[in-house]
Amino acid sequence: MPELPEVETIKNDLNKLARGQLILRLEVRKPKLLKPSTKAVRWAIVGKVIKQIERRGKLLIFYLNGEHLLLMHLKMTGQIVWQPPRGRFLTGGHPIVGVSSVPNRFTHLTIYFKSGARLYFNDVRQFGYWQVIAKKELPKIYSKFGPEPFSLEFTRESFWQSLKKRGRTTIKAVLLDQKVVAGIGNIYADESLFLARVRPSKRVSTLSKNNAGDIYKAIKVILARAIKARGTSFNSYVDGQGRKGTYWEKRLVYGRRGEKCKRCRNIILKTLVAGRGTHYCARCQK
Repeated sequence: MPELPEVETIKNDLNKLARGQLILRLEVRKPKLLKPSTKAVRWAIVGKVIKQIERRGKLLIFYLNGEHLLLMHLKMTGQIVWQPPRGRFLTGGHPIVGVSSVPNRFTHLTIYFKSGARLYFNDVRQFGYWQVIAKKELPKIYSKFGPEPFSLEFTRESFWQSLKKRGRTTIKAVLLDQKVVAGIGNIYADESLFLARVRPSKRVSTLSKNNAGDIYKAIKVILARAIKARGTSFNSYVDGQGRKGTYWEKRLVYGRRGEKCKRCRNIILKTLVAGRGTHYCARCQK
């Protein structure tokens, strides 16, 4: 699943590509991906200009002229493909191995712009969605998320207080909870906990305030590194400018089962925590 660094990269790049573009037409192959309905989405976006694109957690928010916003969530297997009037396709989101052209059998939604550009939405498992809302409804959407990792609202103390309310669960599950901190998924939860030297399966009630502080600091460090690297690339993933993110080459523990720990040379293990494949070092992480 694309996480905060990948979605942030896509947002930044799409702002360069899509801002100022007039939406001419919407083609729909899978109506179930549109909320509240195909008719409502068409009415809200066709004939409108994209003014700005923002991000909240893993959610992309398209500001349009008029009274509505378009929300896009890639979920587990969503992918955005930008086709300029001339030049190569630019892709961001989940990789679709073996698929190199659009539209294809996974292309469910397409926006046609007056300039001749197109925006395709591919989704193998069809968990992603587009939703239109009135601008006044945005605070309600935002209320479903915890603080952004680099916001003033996300402090050591606020993080510690959130942890104390979730003592029975594992720290990995807490980091995946979007109401605790927005934008972290499986990759960066594992990476952050490795950097903090905390085992993902550890119960929150057993953590000290110092442990919480280490995790808080690690979250910021890991996400900053990943954003600078333009996200994690594996298989065919490239960002919104067609460039591969380089964090995959720098990762500390995620996806490294059977390899040597970069700290202690012990073998990296993989287990299941919070229903997700989880990588850790049994020697470094206690």
